[in-house]
Amino acid sequence: MPTNRAKKRRQPGGTLADRAYRMLKHAILRGEFPEGSFLNESAILSRYTIGRTPFREACNRLHNEQLLEAVPRRGYFVPELSFRAVRDLLETRIMLEGVAAELAALRADPAEIDALESFYHEAREAAQAPGGLDALIEANQRFHLQIARMAHNKEFESLLRGVLERSTRLVYLAARGSNEIPRDIETLLKPILDAIRKKNAVAAHDAVVADITRGQMNALGRDVWGAASGVRRNGFLLEKNKVARRGNP
Repeated sequence: MPTNRAKKRRQPGGTLADRAYRMLKHAILRGEFPEGSFLNESAILSRYTIGRTPFREACNRLHNEQLLEAVPRRGYFVPELSFRAVRDLLETRIMLEGVAAELAALRADPAEIDALESFYHEAREAAQAPGGLDALIEANQRFHLQIARMAHNKEFESLLRGVLERSTRLVYLAARGSNEIPRDIETLLKPILDAIRKKNAVAAHDAVVADITRGQMNALGRDVWGAASGVRRNGFLLEKNKVARRGNP
């Protein structure tokens, strides 16, 4: 049976450590802690009303997810998004999500596509609402995670979930730096949805790449994006259990 101590630690949304993890993760992804800065344990305990043990358990989880780095006897700090780190995220996301979109176009069932459409509408509504940035980014994440699920490949889904979460800091930068978010939702997410519904794997791949490219250009600027990317848009399409590079016989 659970001990009294364990009972006290349980909350409706999980343990105290779960609650601390969610709050700290949200703050990190939103950029509330400056890059390169150490987390001030006493200030955070007071700000979020959490205990020292849940705080440290949460930091350990975030360290395992590469959202925090640890220095012995000094604590945890928010790593800076270096040029190479940004480039690696962009390359990985384009390659993984491009293929996931192709597979989703070939494998998704109607109910899954309907769920994707609902996430699209959520994102569009949040983009048009004043102060809806958090809701927009959450809906956008759900949209892209749904694509990963529709690929019906657990490895893709697991890999993409981690990459998408680590990319959220860039997504916040892109959203804050763009004055055309509602139009971007319509012109970038809608083509992905339409291509998958039409089972057009090539169009789904290209639409996902266009979405990622536009978002990161908003965050980094066209020149930095061009230098950081260097990814040629040569998707891979699975056709009848055969992997063929598009454009080749």
